[in-house]
Amino acid sequence: MTGFILKPFRDRVEIASDGASYLPDGTIVGVSCKVQLSDHAPLAVVGSGAVSVVAMINEMILRAAELTCSVDQTISILSESLKSAAYGYSGDSPVRIGIGAISETRGATTFVFSTFSEGDMEAFRLYERPTGFGQGFLPSGDEMLKLGVTGKSLESDAPILFEYMRRQKETTIVYPEGGPIFSIGGHLDLTFVFPDGYEQRRLLTWPDVIGEKVDPERTGS
Repeated sequence: MTGFILKPFRDRVEIASDGASYLPDGTIVGVSCKVQLSDHAPLAVVGSGAVSVVAMINEMILRAAELTCSVDQTISILSESLKSAAYGYSGDSPVRIGIGAISETRGATTFVFSTFSEGDMEAFRLYERPTGFGQGFLPSGDEMLKLGVTGKSLESDAPILFEYMRRQKETTIVYPEGGPIFSIGGHLDLTFVFPDGYEQRRLLTWPDVIGEKVDPERTGS
């Protein structure tokens, strides 16, 4: 599944995400920026899992933002919608969605939900994560300190964390039959969500090749 990290600060939310889409065996089929931005409210959404399902859910969230022009109202609509969505969901295309936004009442904050249960997270329940959220094979707190992660900005921390995740093989919840694969690739994007707009930067580009598997040992030509 796509790796992404959402981190709120006093005046902004930062979202880091990789760009690779791949087959069950890890073969890359496309590379893109996976963070979608609302033109009507300071809200950005990123997804991990089945591409078509992520696209459908993202479109629904952005449509709610377009209709309401409000982060708080969008979140309220989403929370209510998730309660009924579970009844019609087949469960064969699991996804996790992260939202970074500048709420009218909460300020900079993040939200996350999944179509599957994992750990203490229930399926189809929206969770606010005011200190942020990470999706992927992240290092432990002690490992982060050893790697030099500071928590001051994803601009400096995300390259360290995603290089770490890129070298970890894991069995994804989307393709469990595929076995452990390398799944972080393409490029690393950083999105800033501000009260009055956005900024996006490309932090890293890996020498991955569409039609081939992610290879953390691959070097550029």
